[in-house]
Amino acid sequence: MTVSSRDELEEERDFLLASLRDLERERDAGELSDRDYQALHDDYTSRAAVVLRALQRGPGRAGRTQKPEQVRTRRPLVITLGVILVVAAMTGATVAAFSGQREAGAPMTGSLPDSPSGRMQQALQLESEGKAAEALKIYDDLLKADPRNVQALAYRGWLLKRAGLPDLALAALDQAVAIDPRFPDAHFFRGMVLYQDRRDPASAVTEFRLFLSNNPPQEMVPLVEDVLRRALADAGQPLP
Repeated sequence: MTVSSRDELEEERDFLLASLRDLERERDAGELSDRDYQALHDDYTSRAAVVLRALQRGPGRAGRTQKPEQVRTRRPLVITLGVILVVAAMTGATVAAFSGQREAGAPMTGSLPDSPSGRMQQALQLESEGKAAEALKIYDDLLKADPRNVQALAYRGWLLKRAGLPDLALAALDQAVAIDPRFPDAHFFRGMVLYQDRRDPASAVTEFRLFLSNNPPQEMVPLVEDVLRRALADAGQPLP
């Protein structure tokens, strides 16, 4: 991970965590409905999971003296046409539409080695930047080389969920959990699919608890605990 890339990820992390704190204040002040709070909270929490995992995988380096100016606004994750085209390619349609989106030989973001871990880092960074189509292509390439790549399966499942394809998302996440039930991200993403798309809070509770019990990034713990409390309430189960 380059110095510039890490600084940008740290800025994104700080923005998302600050936004989550702002949500609490705005809800308490009556400026935000419970429904809007839950939608924004889940969005920011999921984005933070990607950013924190990217930071966790990348080596720390000395920071820059100047950072690029970035405009950050509250907006839900947008699934671009590129994602839909890649999903179509995965289900049997032509890949030509996607391959034409980038110039031949154009480098991916950053200067990471062309190894499975380096490619995974590239995908996480691209996803954190909103370049979902390019990230999904990398996950597919990694899985073609190694169908048991748990991280690629989990994050591919998450992109499919965001593309409005929960069945395909669960299929990928189920594979990830079956291969390595101790990988926390897969449980969190699976819980979100069950909670948001399947309207099954009781099953989501199990996944969120598995996430919390499998050494997740510590910054994510209070955020997922908040989602867990809401899922428990929706499932009619007692709060911890």
